[in-house]
Amino acid sequence: MKTEKRFDCVVIGAGHNGLVTAAYLARGGKKVCLLERRAVIGGCSVTEELWPGYKISTASYVLSLLLPEIIDELQLKQNGLCILPRNPSSFTPCRDGRHLLLGPDRAFNQQQIAKFSERDAAAYAEYEALLEAVAEQLEPILAQPAPDLLPLPRSWRKRSLGKQLRDTRSGWQLYQRLGALGPRMPEAIELLTGAARPILERWFESDVLRATLATDAVIGAFASISAPGTAYV
Repeated sequence: MKTEKRFDCVVIGAGHNGLVTAAYLARGGKKVCLLERRAVIGGCSVTEELWPGYKISTASYVLSLLLPEIIDELQLKQNGLCILPRNPSSFTPCRDGRHLLLGPDRAFNQQQIAKFSERDAAAYAEYEALLEAVAEQLEPILAQPAPDLLPLPRSWRKRSLGKQLRDTRSGWQLYQRLGALGPRMPEAIELLTGAARPILERWFESDVLRATLATDAVIGAFASISAPGTAYV
């Protein structure tokens, strides 16, 4: 005789997003059912031996969007999570025998880029400084729900006063964070909403460097580098 099981929540797919969601629901006291069709869990973040003796990341190869708060709150490191630095970060071979190798050493990166363009080597440091400045302002609020700042009139009426106040507070906080960037706020907004291609073409002249940096914008996105939103990725 089968015993009927009841759950508060059912999460379909035991990828990294499903696992995190199920873990937080369980921490909140919910009875959770997590379903996965494969024999292994982890989704895109698994490591598999596709060829004898060779283990690779089947899909996702970085976890830069996995917030540190999640790692700490779910005690992932205490349960076996080991983060390996991405070094080198990229290797781009050229048909003429040259190559572009990038890693964590900024001076080395500038030397590598200078092989293709002295101008790009000088601009690269400023480009990275912009990315770091934007990340520094936005990282503290990434875990917060996005504010609904432009609701339709009917949806506005359906929202509670508490929801309206939370959206207003979150929107003001976002404005303050972006405002702290000063004259670079328009560039920050473009990075969050725009396409990767025009930004890279404006910053750099070398196709080799453009292509290398554009790779991260489209991997897993199923979009072209001209699509809005790829600059953020």
